[in-house]
Amino acid sequence: MFVPPSSPAVVPVSVAPRLEALGSDAARGHVRGLVAEFESVTDPRGACGVRYRVSSLLALVVCAMTPAGHDSITAAAEWCRRAAPEELAAFGLPYHPLLGRYRIPSEKTLRTVLGRLDPGEVSAAGYDHLRPLLSTASHSPEPLMPDGGIEREQRRAHRAAARAEPVRSRRRAIAVDGKCLRSAKRPDGSRVFVLSAVRHGDGITLASREIGAKTNEIPEFQPLLDQLDDADLKEAVVTADALHAQRDHATYLHERGAHYLLTIKNNQRGQARQLHALPWKEIPVIHRDDARGHGRHEQRLVQVVTVNGLLFPHAAQVLRIQRRRRLYGAKKWSSETVYAITDLPAEEASAAEIASWARGHWTVENIVHWCRDVTFNEDKSQVRTHNTPSVLAAVRDLIRGALKLAGYVNTAAGRRAHTERTLVLSLYGIT
Repeated sequence: MFVPPSSPAVVPVSVAPRLEALGSDAARGHVRGLVAEFESVTDPRGACGVRYRVSSLLALVVCAMTPAGHDSITAAAEWCRRAAPEELAAFGLPYHPLLGRYRIPSEKTLRTVLGRLDPGEVSAAGYDHLRPLLSTASHSPEPLMPDGGIEREQRRAHRAAARAEPVRSRRRAIAVDGKCLRSAKRPDGSRVFVLSAVRHGDGITLASREIGAKTNEIPEFQPLLDQLDDADLKEAVVTADALHAQRDHATYLHERGAHYLLTIKNNQRGQARQLHALPWKEIPVIHRDDARGHGRHEQRLVQVVTVNGLLFPHAAQVLRIQRRRRLYGAKKWSSETVYAITDLPAEEASAAEIASWARGHWTVENIVHWCRDVTFNEDKSQVRTHNTPSVLAAVRDLIRGALKLAGYVNTAAGRRAHTERTLVLSLYGIT
């Protein structure tokens, strides 16, 4: 018979198996368990009648949605009901002395609590949990699966990295972009949008914010980046699409000590006319990129020119990218010309760096949004209760980031590898 501990608590684990393989004593001492990290999330409920802590419920949902096939709150509740007493004790759930067992939250309880939480706080707590692992991620060896084999996607990534000419960027890059949760609708029929700030390369979500029903992404840009510490934003390059090519955004980033790379389209007509009128025929092509993959051949020609007196605040360089694409076997090429503007002068940002940032902005689409749609079936989820869709989006970002830092290039493969409950708990430092 299981004897409950006198005071169920969360004990920080040494570190996930990945860090044990690395032997990182510094990171091992700073990683906290997920339950302890979620203590910073504000509990919106009153003090009367509260049975479960918010940190326990959030950690349960994260762990329950990590294995493959657990994409809904219903599946998360079923995962909780199959938990062993020792596992329930690790989450800090209350023990009922008369029934002789731990209380397990129902599906209704999970839906009610998740719908009242602040998605921004959940996203911030998840990033705080991943932050100690970020310094060791870049030094991690070639990631191995539990059975010792290397995933196909990992081999492909290593071959592509070996073929590509390395572009060493001197600055961090953060992509800001929004996503529509297609099946989630508010009572008034409006769709739910989430604006996220994502690191280039690994796609780790730094912050997220739900967009209100009667607004758009533009006024939420500054509140989103206000969630980031100065250490994360200072001297970083923020990339965004043409919607965020706003003068107020450029001024805000300059005041925070950050830099920008913004796409310019016809929504900024005066600025677009200035860029089109530059003598591009006299400007040499500084960087060329020829890529093959995904059934197509793509060529990129990059031109960069230093400018003065543009209508945009602090503008220093203008980037023009000419893209040509052709499907395998086709004879015709499709072409596209894109203009972008940055406040970094030529001595601080080379043409190759600017081109890599412009291409790296698609990390938020190709890694974050695509993974949530395909691997977690986010667009098929019809959860609509208050803030639940945005909170679950932050949960999916945390799961994807934890698997990425654990060495899984493919998130779906990482979810399939964590069907055992002990592996899931050790991934998040719960013991």
